[in-house]
Amino acid sequence: MTALERKFVLLLTVFIAALSILNVISAKLFVIGGLSFPLSAGILCYWITFPITDIVSEVYGKAHAQFLVWMGFLANIIILFVSQVAIQLPPADFYTNQEGFAATLGAVPIIVCASLAAYLAAQTHDVWAYHFWKKVTGNKHMWLRNNLSTITSQLLDSLVFNGIAFFIFGDWTLGVFISSTLAFWALKLAIAIIDTPIVYLLHRWLTGHWSPSKAAAQQT
Repeated sequence: MTALERKFVLLLTVFIAALSILNVISAKLFVIGGLSFPLSAGILCYWITFPITDIVSEVYGKAHAQFLVWMGFLANIIILFVSQVAIQLPPADFYTNQEGFAATLGAVPIIVCASLAAYLAAQTHDVWAYHFWKKVTGNKHMWLRNNLSTITSQLLDSLVFNGIAFFIFGDWTLGVFISSTLAFWALKLAIAIIDTPIVYLLHRWLTGHWSPSKAAAQQT
């Protein structure tokens, strides 16, 4: 196994680990600053997945990035299945945390389906969009394709999740759905911009160069 292959395995491990803990901590809602709506603690991990898919797309190619997405989806299915079985196991007489355990891991089926659908749609689109913009920009402007792919994918993620969980099967009105989705998207836009330096750091770690254009210039 080459050094580049080992680094891909490490990125895959971090990607799946982030998605795995996401299923647990998403149950925690918090409010910061002057925001008028609660946020899920899952955002602490979910933002990690987009720079990883982008840098894998950049360095390893579309097939590896799509493989990453499918492995993350499979991990989600396994974790959700095992956690639901664990909830149903009869607790020991001295175990007093069953209600808390079930409340933390017992996601509502509609929420679970909405989360999985949003993940698959957003991450698959992220891979496609990144390679679309890579064809347009070539070896230049990695920051541009990183942001354009992530920004549109985050919008898709918010639309699919909120649409399924709270609009189609929930009690949100169209106005609430639109305003809440745009509010979440605005926050994700800020995160997308912040993760741009991370993509460049990862590119340096993987290839020894800060950007594809510098690598290409050195080779000529």
